[in-house]
Amino acid sequence: MDPEVLEDWARKMRGLMVLAGLLFAILLLRLFHLQITTADNYAKESEDNWIAQKRRKAPRGLVLDRDGEVLARNRAAYSIQLTRGSREDDAKAIEALESATGESVRLGKRGRERTVRLKRDVKFRTVAIVEERLRDEWPLGIAIEPQRLYPAGALAAHIIGYMGEQQDDLTSHQGRPYAVGDYVGQTGLERVYEDSLRGWDGVDYVEVDVRDRVINEHPFPDRGVPPRSGRDLHLTVDLDIQRAATNAMPDSLAGSVVALDARDGAVLAMVSHPSYDPNVFVSYGSQAERQRLIQDPAKPMLNRAIQGGYPPGSTLKMIGAVAALENGVTDTLSTFAACAGSLQVGDVVFRCANRDGHGELNLLEAVETSCNIYFNHLAKILGIEAWHDYGSRFGFGLPTHIDLDPSEFHGILPDRQYHRERDGWVTGHLMNLVIGQGYMLVTPLQMARYVAALGNGGYLVTPHLQGKAPDPVRIEGITDATLDIVRRAMYRVVYGEHGTGKRAQVPGIEVAGKSGTAQGPRADDDAWFVAFAPFEEPEIAVAVVVEGGGGGGSNAAPIARAVIKAYFDDQAQRQAVAADSPNNKRRGS
Repeated sequence: MDPEVLEDWARKMRGLMVLAGLLFAILLLRLFHLQITTADNYAKESEDNWIAQKRRKAPRGLVLDRDGEVLARNRAAYSIQLTRGSREDDAKAIEALESATGESVRLGKRGRERTVRLKRDVKFRTVAIVEERLRDEWPLGIAIEPQRLYPAGALAAHIIGYMGEQQDDLTSHQGRPYAVGDYVGQTGLERVYEDSLRGWDGVDYVEVDVRDRVINEHPFPDRGVPPRSGRDLHLTVDLDIQRAATNAMPDSLAGSVVALDARDGAVLAMVSHPSYDPNVFVSYGSQAERQRLIQDPAKPMLNRAIQGGYPPGSTLKMIGAVAALENGVTDTLSTFAACAGSLQVGDVVFRCANRDGHGELNLLEAVETSCNIYFNHLAKILGIEAWHDYGSRFGFGLPTHIDLDPSEFHGILPDRQYHRERDGWVTGHLMNLVIGQGYMLVTPLQMARYVAALGNGGYLVTPHLQGKAPDPVRIEGITDATLDIVRRAMYRVVYGEHGTGKRAQVPGIEVAGKSGTAQGPRADDDAWFVAFAPFEEPEIAVAVVVEGGGGGGSNAAPIARAVIKAYFDDQAQRQAVAADSPNNKRRGS
């Protein structure tokens, strides 16, 4: 063979061998990449075809009253779930579900999760249909989830609040995700303490088939992360006192009752009437009832205790009394011109509740009989600046900083400038303000804190529903002597010959209080009563308002009496239980 041909052939063979070597090297590198470098990724992709993550909802923390009675807990509920595919496949699965159960189903907004709830809290009949007739053919399944339950129903609804469905995927400020359809706190303590109540969700790894249906719940029992329950919330509220206050309210009239521990501000009861059942908001089938509550003209959703703004009427007269005593305007012996039933100031005539007049009175008698004219005379000398100053010292026009949602109404404590910006200032405005009328607005919670301060020696407490009590703050510029006079006047309201609050008397307990009948936007006057007890060392402070209730002494005082009685009955029962405890018996022996 020609040497040149052989050399050319050899050169070509060497080139072919080099090329083959390069291809073989590339193949080896690719195999190394697949088998070594990315083996874990491909193993995970393979695993994802038959193993799926399943979120396990954490049980929500309990809410309990001060005696451990449960106000909010969880129960097991069945939900229908859909493993999402294309929009067309989802629509066909939903159509099959609706046809089999006869119930309508709405698919919500598409979120991040592959598995979504179609319907909550379904009956066992629906569970059986899904499991026996639909599950093998369609990507449908049943999940057991914790659902909120409020055993007390409407009794403490405005305190506990309610829950509602989350409409969007989001992450809480603690970094824990919410998915569309999760229930979250919307109002009340459920919202305020959402982060601590909700707990930490867990995860399970389950075996699925080609349609993402679970065929083995626990293929890796040691691999999942168990959920952690939310923290329980222990309240200061006493359900027995709450119940007594609710039962004492008239069914046909709206209003509110607030009872505080006069020493530290712990909320013992907080009633807003009418109320609502928060279970309606966690029931999937109660949309119509939810809408009815929201649109109800009686406003059952409004927490009147912290959001209702009311003129306080004569219950505010102690502000004028304190201010006048501290400024030397009056004392226990001084009198003004005799009350003849009316007093003309400028072009306006101001009238007393007793149209025949009370005659000549001192401060104690004026509070006892609730004489408007006495306080009108007092106010003319006192002036708006001094009256406003002492009103603000007792917290009016300011938040109490209670830990509730929605946020509280601050009320209105008008001053001279407030009136100048509206209809101009005249002395007649002060004549109204000193007896709790005019533009003055308060909340029942503010009134309970105010009467607690009068009873406890001049300490302004911070109302709270759980946790350690904030330290009370001594109100500056009010002497013990002044408070003693005002307290004695309030005692005469309940026990004096001409007292307007006799219906607040509780056998065996000395009560001090003040009635009020306030003109407001309603045709009938609002009825008010505030009180503290026992007289010497107050433990409980109560404020009651009944919208359109008329006379405070006749219609609000009996409600305060029922609340105070319930408190001391409860205290007696606690003492009896403590006396019968094994430890006490051993010490006695």
